[in-house]
Amino acid sequence: MAKKMHIKKGDTVIVIAGDSKGQEGRVLSVNYEKNTAI
Repeated sequence: MAKKMHIKKGDTVIVIAGDSKGQEGRVLSVNYEKNTAI
């Protein structure tokens, strides 16, 4: 069973890690099974 994520498609988020750290963007898709968002 996948954990519930508190973000959904269309939300505006701030990147906290990686090359894009600090940038703001919109969530295009959420994979609840892998606990990832694009």
